[in-house]
Amino acid sequence: MSGGRNALLVLALLCLAPGCINMHPTRSGFLTDYSALEPIDKRDRVRVKPVACQSLDAIDSFYIEPVVWLADDMGQPASSAKNQEAIRNALQEALVNELSCIRPVVEQAGPGTALVRSAITGVQESKPLENILLMSQILGPFFNGGAVAEIEVLGPSGEQIAAESAAYKARDWEVVGYFWRPKHAKTAMRRAVRQLAKDLEAGSTPSGPEEFTETGSVGGRSTGATRSVTSPE
Repeated sequence: MSGGRNALLVLALLCLAPGCINMHPTRSGFLTDYSALEPIDKRDRVRVKPVACQSLDAIDSFYIEPVVWLADDMGQPASSAKNQEAIRNALQEALVNELSCIRPVVEQAGPGTALVRSAITGVQESKPLENILLMSQILGPFFNGGAVAEIEVLGPSGEQIAAESAAYKARDWEVVGYFWRPKHAKTAMRRAVRQLAKDLEAGSTPSGPEEFTETGSVGGRSTGATRSVTSPE
């Protein structure tokens, strides 16, 4: 009897699974313009605005605004305030780390500074208890997580240089995140920023194959980083 009840419970979990891992790009109204967003993947989970060549040539730095949390308003909140803050911090830190490899990140905007705005518009955390139950039935973890972000880069005159609405969910090999609720969502935010950085680098005129170093500061800390301008992301 116990085995039968477990089988029914597992079947019920599997029937509910598609709604637990479905992520889509959002159109929350946060971005200044959505008209140029184009899908870049077959499943239409990542939409970006192509960055025009040389669009960063007049930009000498980035100013990154604090991440805005819109997931509650969009009906896909985090499970707790602690996890919300962890996911928000993952996006904020990824923006600093990735973009400082392209231009310095500064605390005060200047005449050549581009403004970076971002919002988290959806979160689906993994389900550790359900995954443990599935593991006990030799089925493996099934309930992964993910998150959606809207990000844009605006030039000094307010023109939109880059933009994206990106919904990433966990990949099969990201096993640890199946048993730690916010990890897949945090990873999703880092992937969204890596896509943004890749797009921005396409709009930066290469000066040659050599590496360059950019240095800025955020919160009193140096954000200097080095990247080859010709190496793939």
